[in-house]
Amino acid sequence: MNILDYSWSTFSSISGVDQSKFRLLLSETAVRPTLGLEGEGYVAKIPVPRRVKEGVVSVQGLFADADEQGWATLWRLYRASLYHAAFHVSHGNLGPLAKWAKDKDRYPAIFVISMLEDYRITLAARDKWPGAMSDIAYANAVGAMRITDLDDVENRGLRTASKLMLSLWGVPQRKGRVEEDQLILAATEKVRGMVENSADDPSNPLLTKAADLVMKMFNKLVLPQIPSFPHTESHSGDSLFSDHLEAAKEKEGPLMAGALGAIGVESGGQAAQDEPEFRDTFQALQDLYEKRRKLSEHYTKLMASTRLNGVVFPEGDYAAFLRARAELAGPIRNIKNHLLAVKNVSDEEGGKLSGQVDMPMAMQVIASGSPRSDVFVRDEAVLKDEAWAVLVDASKSVSKSSMEVRGIATCLAEVASALMRERSRWGLYGFNDTLQIVKDFDEPFSTEAKARIGGLSQHGGTYLPDALTVASRALGARPIDNRYLVVVSDCRPTGYAGIEDELVDKVKEVSKSGVMLVGIGVESPEVKKYFKVNSVLSTPYEMMKFFTKAYMELSGVPQS
Repeated sequence: MNILDYSWSTFSSISGVDQSKFRLLLSETAVRPTLGLEGEGYVAKIPVPRRVKEGVVSVQGLFADADEQGWATLWRLYRASLYHAAFHVSHGNLGPLAKWAKDKDRYPAIFVISMLEDYRITLAARDKWPGAMSDIAYANAVGAMRITDLDDVENRGLRTASKLMLSLWGVPQRKGRVEEDQLILAATEKVRGMVENSADDPSNPLLTKAADLVMKMFNKLVLPQIPSFPHTESHSGDSLFSDHLEAAKEKEGPLMAGALGAIGVESGGQAAQDEPEFRDTFQALQDLYEKRRKLSEHYTKLMASTRLNGVVFPEGDYAAFLRARAELAGPIRNIKNHLLAVKNVSDEEGGKLSGQVDMPMAMQVIASGSPRSDVFVRDEAVLKDEAWAVLVDASKSVSKSSMEVRGIATCLAEVASALMRERSRWGLYGFNDTLQIVKDFDEPFSTEAKARIGGLSQHGGTYLPDALTVASRALGARPIDNRYLVVVSDCRPTGYAGIEDELVDKVKEVSKSGVMLVGIGVESPEVKKYFKVNSVLSTPYEMMKFFTKAYMELSGVPQS
C-alpha cells in the first residue's frame, strides 16, 4: 500500500473536505506536525516515518528498530498524527477561544487553547471515527512514556502545564509532589466535564469557563515553552520528550487504559502488527527506500564530472499538483481531446503518412512550425522504439510572470503520459544547481511522481550544461536507438564562470551522441542561441501543443 495514497484517502475521508481545499504535505525532514491556514484552506505538514540508517526508523523524534515491532509503534504514531490533523479540519473552531485569549499572556493562553481544542475535537470526532481513537490514545500513552520525570522540572510553570496535559488525557505522572498533583487532578476532572459538554458546540460558555479555570493555575507563573504531545502541532521549542522507548515499555498497558478512558473509549482492539495495513505499509516503506537508494546511486554515477550539488527527490506536495492541474485544466483537456482524434499507427486506416523519420526534414518542420507531416522515407506503419527525457528548469532565473515551474511540469507530464502510455518511454527531471528526479523512466506516473511535481520550486542557479550531461547519459543508458531530449528553460545559464561557452559545447556533444535535442524557451529568445530545433513559448498550452507536435513528427504518428 502506497503511504501517500493511503494518507490522502484517509485524510480526505475524515476531514470531509474536497482535496482541492487543503494541502497535505508528508515530510521526511520535519520532526513535529504543523497545521496552518492558506487562503481558505488548511495546510497540514505531517512527519512521515523514515529510515534514518540501516536498521533504524524514526518519526516525531522517536527512534526505533526497523523491525515489525518498531514499525508498529511508529505507524500508530503516524496514523494518530494524521487523524488528529484531520479532526482539526472537520471539527476545529478556534473562534471562541481566540476571542477569550485577547489581552492574556501569550504562552499560557496558547497552551490553554491548544490543550482544550485538541481535547474537544477528539471528543467531537469520537462517535463518527471510533476506529481512530485507539491510535490517538496510544500516541498519548507513548508520549507519556517518553516524557522526563516532571518532578525534576525546576520551572513550576512548565511543570504545571505538562502535568495538566498528561492528566487531562488520562496519562498522569503521580510521584513526590502530592499537593501539587492533587490540585491538578481536581482541575482536570472539572475541565473534562466542561469540554465534554461543549464538544459539539465550541460557543458553549462552558468551554471558556474551562479555559478560565486552567488559566488561573498560571497566575504569577512563567511558562518558557508550550508542551504538547509529539503527534500534535508544536507551538514552541520542546525539551520534555526522550527519543527512545526503553524501560518505560512495561507502563504501556496501564497508560493505554487510562488514555482510552479519558476519551470515553473501552479498552481492546487488534494489535497494529497484526493488521494487513501495517504489513503493507511496512513493506511499502522498505520498497520506497530501496528504490530511492538505487535511483540515487544510479544518478550520482551519471553526475560524475558535473558541478551539480547532488540528486534530490522534491518533497511531495500532491495538493499543489492538483491545484496546478485544475488551473490548467482547459488547456490540458484541449490537448487530450486533440490526441483522441489522432489515429494510432496500429489502426486499420492509419500509417499512410508514417514510417521511418527523415530526421533533418523533421527538425526543419518542427523549427519552422510547418503543418507538413510528409517527413517519412518509407510507408510501413511503424511505431519506433524510443525514449524521451524532459528537462525542466527549476532555477530562480525562470520568469514567474506567467508560468511557474510546477505548472510547466504538470502540463508536460500530463501530455507525455497521454502520448506515451508505456512508462519506460519517458522521464521527467527538474534542475537548478541539483538534479531533481520527478519521474524516472522505470517509474509509473503515480501519485508519488505527481506529488514531486507539486514539490518543485524555483531557486538556485541554472546549471543547464550539467543537467544536459546527466539527462543525456540517462537516455544513453536506455537500450533504445531513438532518443529525444526536450529542454524547457529560459536558457540563461548561471552558476559558474564560463558556463555559457560550456553550454554551447555540451549541446554539440549531446547532438553528436545521437540524442535529438529540442529547446523550449520560457518567454526567452535565448533558446535560439543554443538549440537548432527550438520554440519561444509563453503559456503552458503552447508548450503542450509544441511538445505534442514534436512527438508526432519525430515518432511517425499519423495526424488526423
